[in-house]
Amino acid sequence: MKTPSGGGRLADQLSIGFLTSVFPTSLLDEVIEVCGCAERRRRALPARLTIYYVLALCLFSDKNYDQVMRLLLNGLAWRSRWVHTWEPPSASAISRARARLGAEPLRVLFYRVSGPVAHPQAPRSWLAGLRLVTMDGTTLVVPETHDNSAFGHPDGAAGLPRVRVVAVAENGTHALIDATFGGSAVEQDTLARRLLRCLESDMLLLARSGSLGFDLWCQAVETGTHLLWGMTGADALPVGRGFEDGSYLSRPVGLGGPPLRVIPLPGTEWLITTLVDPEQASAAELAARYAERWVLDSALAWLCSGRRGPAAVLRSRSPEMVAQEIWALLCVYQAARALSCQAAGHSEALCACARV
Repeated sequence: MKTPSGGGRLADQLSIGFLTSVFPTSLLDEVIEVCGCAERRRRALPARLTIYYVLALCLFSDKNYDQVMRLLLNGLAWRSRWVHTWEPPSASAISRARARLGAEPLRVLFYRVSGPVAHPQAPRSWLAGLRLVTMDGTTLVVPETHDNSAFGHPDGAAGLPRVRVVAVAENGTHALIDATFGGSAVEQDTLARRLLRCLESDMLLLARSGSLGFDLWCQAVETGTHLLWGMTGADALPVGRGFEDGSYLSRPVGLGGPPLRVIPLPGTEWLITTLVDPEQASAAELAARYAERWVLDSALAWLCSGRRGPAAVLRSRSPEMVAQEIWALLCVYQAARALSCQAAGHSEALCACARV
């Protein structure tokens, strides 16, 4: 591929252009001001540049620290038509700059760019007037260091420490609405409870319950959102009124609140939902939408594809930097989804014009 005059591949320069377009300097300056991390003296690596650098780490996951900094500086020079003449800072200087910045600015940045993006006619994003959203979780591997050992290992297993991440995303666009994370010893339902804050009454939450019990179900119902969860063992639920589509009403013994509707699936999995009226959503419609639910593993896999191993591996060597890197990873993922949806919208508009 042709090399721009600033150095580096054109694709790399465009990747940096993507960062500066989606995360303009005005947004970063706002985040820096909110977090109170503006510099009191001039530094070679100011907070704004450090944020761009942490985001770039996620784009170039197969590059080392020095290589990412060179790509970032070359990309910024190419985009703004200026030429930097200084040597990129050392890896130790980069680490100190990241430590000064901390994780909070990246967390704030994530909440500036996160949120649903589907328009009312977006395919696979709505059912019965409800916005389809999915809650899912995964684990990320972190380097084995003394500090990172605090994250623990799943089920006490040997190997590298892991961080458990849980997120809620739109089912059709895969845009992130909220996310949280903790050490591998933190149960997924504990993290899931934190995300109940993002649920709205016009949503239908899809999830695979797994270990998530009916306690979490009841808490989610109290938010006013509608639920569609996959689970095993639902055949043990009391059978109430049946419907022509094969679903039936039930109420687990000892469970307060409104009844739920049970939808048998092939195999050992069942669906349970708060949508108790088949006229609102049939069993077939609900099963089809559940099969299309968003999956966090595959969502983050493309960003971590340059890192070896069966699971995504982060590079940060302390909990604060791990948190910083995770928020940056979620920011870049969200930005890519928003850009993809924007491009799809332009494509639909062009198609509509062509039909006129």
